[in-house]
Parts: sequence; structure tokens; C-alpha cells
Amino acid sequence: MLRAIMLIAALLAVPAAASEDPRHLMPSQTAPCAADPVGPLTLPDLVDLALCHNPATAVAWAASRSAAAQVGIARAAELPSLSATVGPTLSRTDYLSSQQFVLGNGQSFSATSNSTDFGSSASLALNYLIFDFGGRAARIDSARASQRAALGQVADTAQTVALDTVTAYNSLQANIAATTAAQSTVAFNRSSLDLASGRTRAGVATPADELQARTSLAQAELTLAQARGNARTSAGQLAVVIGLPPTTVLPLAPAPVLASADKLNRDVTVLIADAEKLRPDLRIAAANRDAATAQIRAARSDLLPSLAASAQDNLGYANSTSDSNRASVGLTVTIPFFNGYDRTYRVAAARAEADRQAALFEQTRQQAGLDVFTQATALETQISVLSTARELINSATASADIAQGRFKAGVGTFTDLLNAQSALASARQQLVSADFGVRDAQARLARAIGDVSTAVDANRSSR
Repeated sequence: MLRAIMLIAALLAVPAAASEDPRHLMPSQTAPCAADPVGPLTLPDLVDLALCHNPATAVAWAASRSAAAQVGIARAAELPSLSATVGPTLSRTDYLSSQQFVLGNGQSFSATSNSTDFGSSASLALNYLIFDFGGRAARIDSARASQRAALGQVADTAQTVALDTVTAYNSLQANIAATTAAQSTVAFNRSSLDLASGRTRAGVATPADELQARTSLAQAELTLAQARGNARTSAGQLAVVIGLPPTTVLPLAPAPVLASADKLNRDVTVLIADAEKLRPDLRIAAANRDAATAQIRAARSDLLPSLAASAQDNLGYANSTSDSNRASVGLTVTIPFFNGYDRTYRVAAARAEADRQAALFEQTRQQAGLDVFTQATALETQISVLSTARELINSATASADIAQGRFKAGVGTFTDLLNAQSALASARQQLVSADFGVRDAQARLARAIGDVSTAVDANRSSR
């Protein structure tokens, strides 16, 4: 008996495996982040930083590890379970005698006795589910489908983080470009003010022209101050998207020349077909549908009998009595008869959930097609706007130069010059908006297709 207790104690004392994942189902760690790049940061550099530091990616990664662990939990039913119990026992027994004793004074009493026993017991129990009409396999399939959904969520989160980084980067670069355009407008208005002041001093222009020039310059300087503030705000927003404090100063490389949109400006039907292959949310919806379908099989199996095997060995010792050892091996058939229709409604609930997930998949598929169509139309519109904005800036620049020259020569009015200045300032801002509008539209279309990483990598260059 003592040897048996020592054996069980030794089994319980075996240290756990060094890994918490004996089946090697869970990814041990995320892909290691490269060292933070040194020097001006390009858009791909910023996306790499965001994927490493944005908390959203850590949340999705942890969820995928949890889903992988659920697969291990479901697969536990594939193996037998082994448990051991060991411990001391203390028991007291009172014996009541039916024999009566009479004392000399006539009083009677019954004799009693008791005993206290101290012992110990140990047991090993082995249980294994042999057959359950596919319930075990269905639960494993459901867990694996849920794991696929979690991995799809990791990919979807990564694409969302990448898109957020692209849009934040474009917003910052647009505000930087708007600041540069505002500076050019201020310089142009200042030269017009110098002309108006000189002509006023020469007596060939009215003081009203100079006042209008000062007002126009003040408005341009106000626009410049607003643009600088917007740029600072955008810089803070970009830092937060990357996962850094908003006060972080990011050294940025100049924005690359706008690439041709021909690669993404393809037939919408082809783009929708690509989206159905690439979009992570469609993979998530399909995995959820598969998990729900597997749960129907699992619920149905609970209505049917199951067969399990068991083996048990019990050792006991009490005081001076001899050791006892009782072993048993058996098969158990469990037949569910009635439990208040619980299992019946579980099957009905599983079927309803499977119908819901199938409908959600179709809804997601239709929404994916609409997203691609909408973003492709937006890109086509932005390309047209950019073409017009380029023509506008050329004509507005020429018109402003002519108006300034005519005013300097004394053959044009200051009102004409002000109008030309205003049109040029507006054209500069519209060109900036149109340029980065195309960049944003390209990124959003790539996200709608499910291939935003390719759009980012197109801007990647070797250092």
C-alpha cells in the first residue's frame, strides 16, 4: 500500500511540460518586429511600425491564440482521461449492545463500545469515450473552424491597421502640401501688396487698393496658420495609429510621386471576383458558417447513445487490517431518454444559428461586392477630379501672373488681381485635395478587394 501511495505521489509530482501547448497548436509568438528604421520614414516603414505597435494587432493575435487553445480543448476527447486520488481517512464506530445489566439498587443499563480507525486509500481511474455518433469529431471541426475565423480576424485587423496608417499618412502629407501651397499664396499676395503700396506711393493707385492687398495677405496668412495647425494635428493622429504617443515627432520621407491607377482601375466584375478570394471578412464569415454547421452534428449526437470504457484500481488500508486492492474494468453505454426536451431544443438552436451564419455570409459577400463597386467608382471619380485640378492650376497660375503683370504695368485693376489670386489659391488647395484623394481612393479600393498590403508594398523601396 505504501508503495502504491508513493507511486501516485510521484506521478502527481511530475513537473508540467515546459510548453503550455503540448499539441503545438498555438503559435508561440508573433512575427518578430524588425528594428525601427532609422532616418526618414516612408509609407511602408510606417505600416510596418503600426503592425508591430498598434494594440489592435495584439488583441487579434491574442484571440487567435485563444481559438487555437480551444482546438486543443476539443481534441482532449480523443485521448483517455486519467485521474488519481490519495488521502487519509479517519472513522469512528459506536457499538450498542442489546444486553441489559441490573445494578443492586434496581437500575438497569446497556453496554456500549466504540472504535476509531485511521487508514488511507488511493485510486487510479481511466476513462475513454469510444463512440458517440460523431459528436466528438463535430466539436473538433467546430473548434477548428472557429480558429480559422480567428486567423481571418488577424488578417482583417492587419489590413484595417494598414489602411488607417495609409489614410493618416495621406492626411498628414496633404496638410503638409496644403501648408506649402498656403506659403506660396502668402508669397504671391505679399508681392501684390508691394506692388499696390508702390503704386499708391507713386500716386497711380488708390489707398483702397493697398488696403485690399493687406486684407488679402492677412487672409492668406490665416489660411497658412490653419494649415500648419492641421498638419500638427495630423502628425499626432498618425503617431497614435502607429501605436506611439501623439507628441512623437516622426521624420517623414517626401511623399512619392503619385503612381498610375491603371493597376486598380480595372473591370469592376474582375475586382469583385478578386475580393471574394482575398477579403478576410469573407473567410471569417465562411469559417463561422462552418463552425455553426458542425455544432448541428454535435447537438444531434447528444440525442444518441454513447459508448465509453473505464478502468479503476482502488487500494485501501485501515489500522492492523490487511491491505485491500479492488480493480475493475468495464464498458458503459449511456442512452439519453428524456431531459425536458433540452437536447431537442439544443439541436433546434444549432440549426437556427447555422441558418443565421449562412445568411451573414451571404450578406457579407454582397456587401463586399458593393464595397468594391463603390470604391472603384470613387477612384474613377478622383482620377477625373485630379485631371481637372491639374488643368485648373495651370490656367490659374497663368491668369494670376498675367493679372499681376497687367496691374504692375498699370493696365489692369487690382480687383482683377485679387480675383486671380483667389482663384490661384483655390486651385492650389484643390490640386492638393485631388492628389491625395486619388491616393486615398487607391488604398480604400485595395482594402475593399482585400489586398491593401500589395498597395503598400508597391511603395516599398530598398534602403
